Amino acid sequence: MNEDIAIPPVRADGLQLEEQRRLREWFWTAQRVSWMAFGIVCVIALLGFTGSGGWFHTQSIQFSAGTIELPRVSRWEASDNMMIRFDDLVGPREVTIGQPFFDRFTVERIQPEPAANSVMTNAQGMVFDATGDPPHIVDISIRSTHFGWTSFDLGMGDEMRRASLLVLP
Repeated sequence: MNEDIAIPPVRADGLQLEEQRRLREWFWTAQRVSWMAFGIVCVIALLGFTGSGGWFHTQSIQFSAGTIELPRVSRWEASDNMMIRFDDLVGPREVTIGQPFFDRFTVERIQPEPAANSVMTNAQGMVFDATGDPPHIVDISIRSTHFGWTSFDLGMGDEMRRASLLVLP
């Protein structure tokens, strides 16, 4: 036999190996922390904070004349929807969307088409015709062109509200 090879001592549990216990314990701790982080990311995704579904995916902005529902979190280059619901019986059904929204999103489709469009200072306006009893619903398909945080103004009639939206890569 070769006498240069050192034989590790037999441990109390019967194993005959030499290990660095502190390194193993650090590695096991890092594994547990990583699994907890992955679990938290999964819960965040299921709740809708990463876009495409979940309880927190959309936000509703209330006006006296109706509601605008739009995504709170969207994905870069993914299609999404904005729904405008007019609840009032009389008056023009007018919506104003701030220009920072159009800097971040493209509009793919508006159903039904607006009766009139207008370009204002730092905003765009749309007027919709409606007949019959409310509610009247307008569906706008949008697609993000850039990722990041954006805030813009939304208006219905004479009321204006501030909306914020996050586009994830």
